[in-house]
Amino acid sequence: MADQVKKPLKITETVLRDAHQSLIATRMTTEQMLPIIDKMDKVGYHSVECWGGATF
Repeated sequence: MADQVKKPLKITETVLRDAHQSLIATRMTTEQMLPIIDKMDKVGYHSVECWGGATF
C-alpha cells in the first residue's frame, strides 16, 4: 500500500477529441481549440488526447 501512495496519478484528458466529435461532428478547427490549450497545459495533465478515430 505504501508504494501505491508514492506513485502520482496520471490523467489523460480527452475533451479535445471527444467533445467536438460528439457535439459538432469534428468541425472544430485548430484555431478554435488554441485559446484553451494554455489553460489546459497549466492543469498538469499527463497527456491530452486530440487524435480522432476517423484517420487513415
